[in-house]
Amino acid sequence: MKNSIDREIWRLLWPVLLLTLAQKLGSAFEGILVSVNSSQELAVMGICGPYITIITTVSYGLGIAANAATGRAYADRSWEASHKACVRAFLLLTLISGLAMSLLAGALLYPAFAGLSDMRNLGYLYMLPYLIGSPALLLYSLLVSCTRGLGDTKSGMYMTFISVPAQLIVSYMCYNAFGLPGIGWGTLISRLAACAYGAKRFKAMLPDTAGDAPLPKGALNGFAAIALPVSLSKAVSPTGNALINSLMLSFSPLLVSVKGLGGRLEPFFYLPAMAMCSVTVTVISRERDKAAIGPLCRRLCLWSTLPAVCLTAAAGLFSGGIWGLLTPDPELAAAGMAYWSICLWAYPMIAMEMTLTSVLQALGSGFPTLAATVIRVWAVQVPLTYLLTRPGMWQSGPWLAYLISNAASLAICGIYAYSHIKKLSTEAI
Repeated sequence: MKNSIDREIWRLLWPVLLLTLAQKLGSAFEGILVSVNSSQELAVMGICGPYITIITTVSYGLGIAANAATGRAYADRSWEASHKACVRAFLLLTLISGLAMSLLAGALLYPAFAGLSDMRNLGYLYMLPYLIGSPALLLYSLLVSCTRGLGDTKSGMYMTFISVPAQLIVSYMCYNAFGLPGIGWGTLISRLAACAYGAKRFKAMLPDTAGDAPLPKGALNGFAAIALPVSLSKAVSPTGNALINSLMLSFSPLLVSVKGLGGRLEPFFYLPAMAMCSVTVTVISRERDKAAIGPLCRRLCLWSTLPAVCLTAAAGLFSGGIWGLLTPDPELAAAGMAYWSICLWAYPMIAMEMTLTSVLQALGSGFPTLAATVIRVWAVQVPLTYLLTRPGMWQSGPWLAYLISNAASLAICGIYAYSHIKKLSTEAI
């Protein structure tokens, strides 16, 4: 039985893993391209990072909800009857959510450069493609998620294989021609190209039935129960990170630069877990045996956490050499090694938490994700960063706050998942 589960997980996982790896390579390339040319531009990227995250990762919440909703509709055989209504709903959400995130990110960006007015114009120019192109970024995420919900993880992989090379080429050319603002245009143009291909693939997957039936009763409520809290959690995190950046900036701009570059490398350590999130939602949303959820959850957690442990152990052994390659600035490299000496311990925790929240989301519960994020960022990390990032305090204090906050959120998600799965097991008896 375990072998058959592992084979199914691997069948769904490997395309998502390649997709995620390609995306992170594109992101890391941009950070490295800037870091070897200008520390000031890297600092601008670090300040703008949380606001780009509002645009690019709130789409994650909508994507998870679309994945779960499509998977349930496919398993319940309601997809054939109401797929046109689903598509219309997804397109409307793309437009409304994209515009709302652009307005929010644009408004919050101005005070982020308080006291740094000479950098503010550069920051807005860098953010411009993200602000005007947010609906396209959301559409990209929804196309990938909907095809996954239908059991096809390869379409998203092919979309990424179109997007990332285009992103690298256009970003490199535009950066050399226009400086930092050119980076964002590479991202937007590449996503538009991928959306054109993904829309064609998704259209070919639609059933031949009329599909004119309205959405199933409770479908929108179920979608909102996942999308709203998960999307809010993705908005809470970058706004908290913006405050954390301000606290660190008052202590030392070097800390913001390290966090900006390290943040682009960080996802590589729990990249298998990021891929497993989509697989987890697809597998759990299609599972109809409540008693099987618990063993399946444990298996998925193992698939997510073990690779993160191995990757962080390897990075710890070769920390000095890696940071020496990332930047020619010896001070930045030394600060990066101090950053990793603490933050590496958090990455397996993040991998485990991502899987647990994905299980809960697939079961229709998005609130635990929001609760864990609010507590992690605002109740733990922000206060600890304020206390530990002060003149005369330990320079690695912000990284210790990061580690403690992730341990707290993992404990919260573990309690939620245990109680939810135990309830399902009782109902199955």
